[in-house]
Amino acid sequence: MLKYSIEFSFSGISGQPLKVGTLGPENTSSGQTLNYLATQWQAEQITIIPCWFDSFTELKNSLLKNEVDLALVPHAYEKINDFYMEPCFKLSFLFTYPTPIYGLAKQKKAKFMTENCTIVTHPAPLPLLSYLLPNYQNKKNIKIEFVNSTSLAAIYVKEGLADLAITNEKALKDNDLEFIVTYGKINMSWSIFQKKDQFG
Repeated sequence: MLKYSIEFSFSGISGQPLKVGTLGPENTSSGQTLNYLATQWQAEQITIIPCWFDSFTELKNSLLKNEVDLALVPHAYEKINDFYMEPCFKLSFLFTYPTPIYGLAKQKKAKFMTENCTIVTHPAPLPLLSYLLPNYQNKKNIKIEFVNSTSLAAIYVKEGLADLAITNEKALKDNDLEFIVTYGKINMSWSIFQKKDQFG
């Protein structure tokens, strides 16, 4: 069987905390994966400082400016090639870690209606909608809006800015929503990037 592995490497200053950035806030899938990494690295005496960003574009720019040491990016991110093809970056680590449970959520007291509704989601999990809401393309007046994270999608529903959201279980609980239907966890692969020759 074909096997592939890569050991984590960072050319920074030994013993210093690492500033690691990803898409925030903490209850996004990326944020929860970063918390998992922090726990794993703690056993190796590696301390990290989590840094949350509103978009991966902002994260990339921050890494270019040396404002963070590492960038954590899921392979579901549609523009991950921006990190791989950036001449100043190199891959530090590659691993898999499942997302929280994903599903279609609404306010607990709201009536579930598929017509004349607004569904909000991050672009990455949009393909799940055909499973969560079969034949949604044939429903009347369904509007789909995109936001920067599954966490923000949950906030939109909580605040009444949308009727339904594709979100994860942690964001659902934090915003007091309920799932109409669930998809489950996604076995996601992740990349960690750093700048080349950052410390000479």
